Amino acid sequence: MKLLSRIAYLALGATFIWAGVAKLIDPSAFLSSILTYEVFGYTFAVAASLFMPYLELCVGFSLATGFLRGGARWLAGGMTVVFLLLLIQAAVRGLDVDCGCFGSEAKASETGFLWPISRDVLMLAALFVAVICERCGRRKSEL
Repeated sequence: MKLLSRIAYLALGATFIWAGVAKLIDPSAFLSSILTYEVFGYTFAVAASLFMPYLELCVGFSLATGFLRGGARWLAGGMTVVFLLLLIQAAVRGLDVDCGCFGSEAKASETGFLWPISRDVLMLAALFVAVICERCGRRKSEL
């Protein structure tokens, strides 16, 4: 159980690190992606485009290494839920969005929303599995 938990945390950590680095490489493309969702004002979008990559890097590092993992779990779950809700509302509204998740990607309207939404659901499931397996591993070692 501990091994499965570690693998899930490493995979999630790597995913958040990858996403953060991709956004740091081209911050203006990430800003453009945020604006395509038509939910946030320009000032908030600029602040988010500057802050989010660093938050993702910190969360990814914490998940992968175990350093401050408790808070990172909550942040990873919260961010993933927000990303998921943004994608769903864009799909329902028929917006032509660029996910912005891992650098420049094809528009979700061209490739379909199924993959980005599924990816976020898989990330939430992996986080859930990691937490459950970690707790089961702790209980077994306490016995």
